[in-house]
Amino acid sequence: MTVYDTKLPWDQRQRFMLLEARLIWTGKIQLGDLRDAFDIGTRKAEKDLQLYRELCPRNLVLDDETGVFYPDDRFEPIFLRGTAQEFLGVLRNHDLAQDLPLAMAASDHVPAETLELPEREFDVRVLQRMSTAIREGRWLTIEYQSMNRPDPRKLRIAPHALAYVGRWHARAYSAEHQSFRDFLLSRILGLPELGEACRHSPDADWDWRNQVTVRIGPHPGLTLPQRRVVEHDFGMHGGLLEKRVRLALAPYLLKLLGVGRGDTERDPAEQQIVLLNQAELDAFNRLS
Repeated sequence: MTVYDTKLPWDQRQRFMLLEARLIWTGKIQLGDLRDAFDIGTRKAEKDLQLYRELCPRNLVLDDETGVFYPDDRFEPIFLRGTAQEFLGVLRNHDLAQDLPLAMAASDHVPAETLELPEREFDVRVLQRMSTAIREGRWLTIEYQSMNRPDPRKLRIAPHALAYVGRWHARAYSAEHQSFRDFLLSRILGLPELGEACRHSPDADWDWRNQVTVRIGPHPGLTLPQRRVVEHDFGMHGGLLEKRVRLALAPYLLKLLGVGRGDTERDPAEQQIVLLNQAELDAFNRLS
């Protein structure tokens, strides 16, 4: 499944995205769906459907009696990625106030409930100062509350990137620590102060610049049918899933996956997946 990359007008690509989304969500599309969603005339909607059928001749089947188009058994979206996560993401973040094709297509979606962890809020002005410091290569003075200290501490940092690992943090050189570290945006108190230009190049951040492959597989204690379903769940090939990640972010990925030391010693039904290259990550000091 590939996204169609010709020079079609943006608004027409949006209508084709809605068309494919409706075929997946509701199993059908008709002229009125395009006309009403985008406030276009019937003739324009007809031209859209005609062009789409020319571009994707195997995707639509017309019911001559009703004028309704249904997806062919060979249907394959080309204006959408067509992944399950793409559509489940609409259920998770459904907002009809957004004039987006996927959201509009899901206006009569199936009932769904999501359980979200609380967001770690922070002052948007912290983000503004942080992004300015990154773009302009400047020092930033912050008041930071670490969990390793009872009270906040003023730090002089030179941030060079932002990363989201369940929480937003800045990757930065710390003058006080004389090393590159991670700083959670939600633990920055008050408004950071922008300083002068910093000479510490992001290229010196070895853990950020270099990557490592995290390899996981099914727990060896699982039965063959259990192993197969775990492999399917995680999109493994040949009992292996490999994720290439920056060294600085590897500990966060391991935590999100719930793998690390002693995986095989835990109950297979609970652990399910194990880290296969523990020694390699241990050598990089990436295991806690």
